[in-house]
Amino acid sequence: MQMKRKGKMAKNEEGSLILINEENKGYRVDEVVAAIWSRCDGKSVDGLTREIAEETKLSEEELKPQIERIVGKLKEAKLIE
Repeated sequence: MQMKRKGKMAKNEEGSLILINEENKGYRVDEVVAAIWSRCDGKSVDGLTREIAEETKLSEEELKPQIERIVGKLKEAKLIE
């Protein structure tokens, strides 16, 4: 199933990355979460895992549980569907 990114990214006064959902609720995130959010549009979890594994030289088996956890949190926050 392909994911669809929702909301927008901004920075707060301190320069921290914030993801803001369509209900205008903001979530402070680190660069890893922001990078996954920005790349998930039109991809499946498997496709995203494969892409990141190729770039980082880490195994898909190692990355997939972490990416699934982050994607799950982004879905809960209504930042992807």
